[in-house]
Amino acid sequence: MDQPFTPQPYVQLLVRRWPLIVIPVVVALVVAVALSLLMPVRYTARAVAIAPNEQLAWKWESKLSDVVDTRFDWRAEVTPLLTTAGVAQRALAKVQGQLAHPIDARQLLAATRVRNGDGSLFDISVTAADPNDAALLANALAASLPEAVSELYGGDLASNQKALDAATIEYNKQDKILLDFRSRTGMGIGWGGDLASGSGNELFGAQSVVKQELTLKNSMRASLENALDRIDMVLQSAKTGAPAVTLLDIPDLTTYGVTYDELRQLAQSDPQALIARLETIRGQMTKDLETLTENALALQQVESGNQQELDNILQERGVWLESVTALERRGVELQMKPIVEGSRVRTVDAAQPPSKPSQPRWALNLGVALVAGLFLGLLLAVASIYLDRGSKGGAGS
Repeated sequence: MDQPFTPQPYVQLLVRRWPLIVIPVVVALVVAVALSLLMPVRYTARAVAIAPNEQLAWKWESKLSDVVDTRFDWRAEVTPLLTTAGVAQRALAKVQGQLAHPIDARQLLAATRVRNGDGSLFDISVTAADPNDAALLANALAASLPEAVSELYGGDLASNQKALDAATIEYNKQDKILLDFRSRTGMGIGWGGDLASGSGNELFGAQSVVKQELTLKNSMRASLENALDRIDMVLQSAKTGAPAVTLLDIPDLTTYGVTYDELRQLAQSDPQALIARLETIRGQMTKDLETLTENALALQQVESGNQQELDNILQERGVWLESVTALERRGVELQMKPIVEGSRVRTVDAAQPPSKPSQPRWALNLGVALVAGLFLGLLLAVASIYLDRGSKGGAGS
């Protein structure tokens, strides 16, 4: 019949082998004490910072089923900056000459720990050989983080200024091209561009030189065409009766060596001579009209080319002017944005010099040594019991 299990025999066996249990415990404790004494003393200071709360951004697509909920975690975005060499170097620059035991950026990164807290809080812990050093470094890292955030999210002001300088140079080039074009052609000087007429034969030049000359040529063409029409009507009236000489009372005929009075006298004394004279003048006027027409067409081509050149210059100049204006506006935004973005992360609890060292951790070291020694001692005791039983069983057989 099976006997019920009772632990007493096993406990008695273990008690008999107490040296196997005590010796590992003592050895482990001695080792723990030795290691703790040899371990350098370190102090840990902790600064508490806060980031903006998690933000929700809704992205609406064409269909309601495509709505996307995008969550932006500022804390997860900015805390990795604390593990970068740039922030470490910035922090060391803030405490330069104040540390009892100077360290470099690599050592500072190795001594820094970041841990998330409640809500959007997070801890910045730094371990150093001096308590004041630990507090100084933790606070310096906490103060450097908003600056790094400003640079990261505020944009590169230096690059924007460089682009602005380059755009300004190009704009000035185009502005000089426009000024040279204006001085060469008289176009684009700021007036309305139309030729204003005054009383009589006066013209006010509110246009370019070419356009003014073209306007004058067209005016002369119109005057010649009017004179030719009058001569044709006089010649037509001469074929059917008395010539209508009064139509020839125009100033254009004086440029062809004849006056109205002379033509009126010829009409009275010798109508045939009048007709011959008018035919000669008509031929000269026709040739002059053809020449004026050719000149007007040539001037129109020049004016058209100048206008196209002016449009191209103004378009190119306008592009660079818009670039300069946009970069200037962007520069103002970049000057303000770092202030806004950097203020999102701030320190809520500055680190204080710790009163007790964080290393060596005597309680933890001794506790681990005790547990490990007991486990090893019990393992040795149990192993010795089984070894004894095995040897006795072998002897009995």
